[in-house]
Amino acid sequence: MSFDQLAQITGGKLLTESSGEPQFTGVSIDSRTVKSGELFVAIKGENNDGHNYLTKAVERGAAGLLIEYEHESLPRIYPKVGVVQVENSHEALITLATQYRNKLDTKFVGITGSNGKTTTKELTYRLLQACEPNTFRSPGNFNNLFGTPLSLLSIPQDTAAAVMEMGISTPDEMPRLARLVHPEIIVLTNVGPSHLEFLHSVADVAKAKLELVRNANSEATVIINADDPILMVETKKITDDFLTFGIDNDATFTPDEISVANDGLTDVTIEGKRFRLPLIGKHQVYNLLAAYAATKAAGYNFETVSTASIKLGTAPMRGQIENIGGITIMADCYNANPESMRAALAAFRSLPDKQRRCLILGDMLELGEESERYHVGLASSLATEVCDQIILVGPQMKVAARQLNNVLHFDSAGEAAEYAKGYLKSGDLVLVKASRGIGLEAVIDAIKKREEVA
Repeated sequence: MSFDQLAQITGGKLLTESSGEPQFTGVSIDSRTVKSGELFVAIKGENNDGHNYLTKAVERGAAGLLIEYEHESLPRIYPKVGVVQVENSHEALITLATQYRNKLDTKFVGITGSNGKTTTKELTYRLLQACEPNTFRSPGNFNNLFGTPLSLLSIPQDTAAAVMEMGISTPDEMPRLARLVHPEIIVLTNVGPSHLEFLHSVADVAKAKLELVRNANSEATVIINADDPILMVETKKITDDFLTFGIDNDATFTPDEISVANDGLTDVTIEGKRFRLPLIGKHQVYNLLAAYAATKAAGYNFETVSTASIKLGTAPMRGQIENIGGITIMADCYNANPESMRAALAAFRSLPDKQRRCLILGDMLELGEESERYHVGLASSLATEVCDQIILVGPQMKVAARQLNNVLHFDSAGEAAEYAKGYLKSGDLVLVKASRGIGLEAVIDAIKKREEVA
């Protein structure tokens, strides 16, 4: 796209001459990762101002800049790149992404929910890709009003299907995301106590997530978890036309069989097709069912696909089993709330016995005024866990530690990592689970470094 076009689309002002119709071939909001030929969008946030990094972005090869005000560094930059000034660069980014999305002849799958969004996104991508090679999925955790526009703008023009993770933390975000992504297929994995600082009850969480349905095209296919009673009740207030997936209740898509193989993989058979899931736990089967339902709703089937050969997986730190120096670690430390913590503990119990079993659990964040109650509730569950060592990490987990006997508590992940490095040994089975803000992957990194030195 040329900078003349950019100014026209965003309602901005072109501050540089378009000599030779210069163009940009991508978009970035991070001066550290902007690539040669990309447009750098300077966003002014609460804690940081992208305008302070204009020179750095140009030095890294940015083809041009989208700015809100004329920063003092601009006179040195003008001769080198195209510059467009707008009133609000974030809104301009959203406008640009909306314009591009509307040009694409692509079928969009939008995935939201309290737990399992990223894993469901990754599994849906793998299933769709087995049927349609030209499939895209939003990278990393680019799932909000900053990341989603960047995801959309990175979709190749010949993409047949795109899988978009859609995450919110406040009630007003989903309507805007819905209008931006405009998915033809909507998947709601579940609802639970998450982001309670702004969404004060689980019912409020459900209503906020279901804004995706309210703001969708009336012809969009809606897929929800039949085993989630609150989600079922709230969805029926909006529409009776939806598909379901489930294990315990009647649903459109249910597993024929679930079994854990000797190699640690979970074998799941759906409509006669066997899938090999490298993840443990009932909650991971739900994620696969949701992905299967989305793929079928998109119009694909697996008649000519060897489903057992599809390489399934998810993003790092979301339930993978790692073996480090003979220590089996269930690494699930990207996110945590009461529901996902219970699911992880249930999955951990299902793993084969080892010499010792150890739980390393960190704070569940963003629970608002209910945080103490939920951490005390977790302590009640931990009181009946059969394991050799429980290690709790973070200020909120101190509340849980006071309710228990024979547990260790550390204020930080670094302190816990130092202890674990000396305590854990070959043959141990360990669950590492916390919200991302605790940084509990430090425990896993410490064990890896210890083994490298050894």
